Amino acid sequence: MKFKSKKDWWLTVIIWGACIFAIGSGIYGLMVKPFSIYVFIIVLLGAIILPLIMLWFWLATYYVITDDSLIIKYGPFQTTIPLHRIQSLKKTRNPLSSPALSLQRIEIFYDKYSSVLISPEKREVFIKVLSSKCPHMKVSN
Repeated sequence: MKFKSKKDWWLTVIIWGACIFAIGSGIYGLMVKPFSIYVFIIVLLGAIILPLIMLWFWLATYYVITDDSLIIKYGPFQTTIPLHRIQSLKKTRNPLSSPALSLQRIEIFYDKYSSVLISPEKREVFIKVLSSKCPHMKVSN
């Protein structure tokens, strides 16, 4: 079952604002001054590729629960956690960097010292489905 990441409004403003600013700055930089190939390459990287990567993370962050694993996909990256290794989960608002686009998060503990923060759109449904697939898992609030 696939779950999209919940997206906070303030993060939406930051991501889209940064993309628009980067593209606008690049266009302005190329129009104002005569440019060399080096300036063109820097503008290409900063004004086109960087916003595309940011949007890739924004549009391709989701979580999939299969019969035997939890797959966390965020942009070009993917983490797969076998369900038998998941020990517990808890709801949190931890702001640490993670594959989560909202502060309404779930921290999943697996192996001995590993954890990951995610933010499924339908948090309660996600917890229910994961609990049914991982009966050994402890759920705390």
